[in-house]
Amino acid sequence: MTDDIIIDGVTMPTPALSGLTIKKEKIWSNNTGRVANGDMVGDLIAIKYTLEITWPMLSRADAAKIDAAISPAFFSVTFTDPGSNSRITKRFYSNTPSYPVYSYVDGVKTYKGVGATLIGK
Repeated sequence: MTDDIIIDGVTMPTPALSGLTIKKEKIWSNNTGRVANGDMVGDLIAIKYTLEITWPMLSRADAAKIDAAISPAFFSVTFTDPGSNSRITKRFYSNTPSYPVYSYVDGVKTYKGVGATLIGK
């Protein structure tokens, strides 16, 4: 089984070492809260994923591939779910990505630490 991150059918560059954090966010109903005795009440209505990704040194082409993939309003992402250890595909949108410039020299990796947070729709 591959652990590649695939966005709308395009395989993304491999994240940096420790560069992928997968969060499973619980979404609770409006009636959720603590009652008089301190117990929590409410209904869990969904679990949404958040993927925090940072890439290592990247070429301009790799940075452009990432940028093109996460620029649409919504996109499909295939990744490995840590709970089931199976491949799943979910719809996401992206925060504002960052592209730290490492070098302007041709032939040298241009970006270092490109990062984005993908938020489950």
